[in-house]
Amino acid sequence: RSLFMASKRQSGGSQWLRYVALPLGILALVVALRLFVLLPFRVQTRAIEPKLREGAWAFALQGKTPRIGDIVLFEIAKVTGNKERQMRAVARVVALPGDSVELRDGVLWVNAHPQRDYRLRRTHESYALRLPREGGVYPISPLSLVAYRTALIEEERLGLVRDRKEHLGTNPTTWIEALRRNPYRTFYRDYYWVLVDDPSEAPDSRHLGIIPSDAIEGIVFFSF
Repeated sequence: RSLFMASKRQSGGSQWLRYVALPLGILALVVALRLFVLLPFRVQTRAIEPKLREGAWAFALQGKTPRIGDIVLFEIAKVTGNKERQMRAVARVVALPGDSVELRDGVLWVNAHPQRDYRLRRTHESYALRLPREGGVYPISPLSLVAYRTALIEEERLGLVRDRKEHLGTNPTTWIEALRRNPYRTFYRDYYWVLVDDPSEAPDSRHLGIIPSDAIEGIVFFSF
């Protein structure tokens, strides 16, 4: 009788483990991965095809520092009428904080070295700038201002600018005189330069400017 009762308790314990504890543990693991490590999303662009197929599900790995060549999931602000909303985009990192980046004669150069070109179609625009690193002081010219403009407005809006002499305000029409007096500005975040593989399909740093590190949600590592 005692052997029968022990066997019954063992059976009940294994059933509890199989049908209650194990599913709860798996659910907790999935939630933890979702909150702290993996970020699932649906690809809604052809900008990184064939690497990322439109309509596919993909996972972004959070918490890692992007490297050149990584495809990243990041947030951008989309303005419709008078309303602004955050939307997600994907692009490939081509230059890191502190790097100099230049597009010349259709060839991408980073720190004076030609880079592997992932683009399916070459574009005819040209640019040259240095990507700000957190705490770095950089000169701002009328040309580089195009790429820096959104970042400068956002740093002002977030209250990151500590030196009153460097305050530009959020109205760019008043900036020219201020930059004429002092063209140097401190940046308070790390910034990246990102490009899409198909320039005709989606915006990238050519349109959005430099991308702050805190806008990058994760590195895309898997899709299906």
